[in-house]
Amino acid sequence: MRRLYCAALALLPFMAMAQGNSLPTRPSWGAIASSYPAYGYAFEHSTREAAEHEALNQCRRNARKPAGCELRTTFDRACGAYAQGNFGEWGAAVGPSANDAAQAAAKQCDNHLPTEPCKVVVRACSPR
Repeated sequence: MRRLYCAALALLPFMAMAQGNSLPTRPSWGAIASSYPAYGYAFEHSTREAAEHEALNQCRRNARKPAGCELRTTFDRACGAYAQGNFGEWGAAVGPSANDAAQAAAKQCDNHLPTEPCKVVVRACSPR
């Protein structure tokens, strides 16, 4: 009896898809906001707006000038990264992995001619 019950549970997702019912998806939106030197980020939110709101609020809590926080990037089922330099230069990027996003963000920031290499301060991924 137990085997029959376990087999039935294993088939439920496939039965739901066959009937046209989709299973709930995991929250997948993320966002990064900043106001040098502060930043905020969010991941695993169900909507883009919710992720943006969380990232901006987190940035505002950390910033000297809360009104200066700006959205830098959003991502869905991907990874986002944010890098900053010593004088306010920044770079933000999205990629398939945290390392890919971080490398692209650092490169973008470094293109603003910082005196020292930019540092990646945020790496966040949402589930695929």
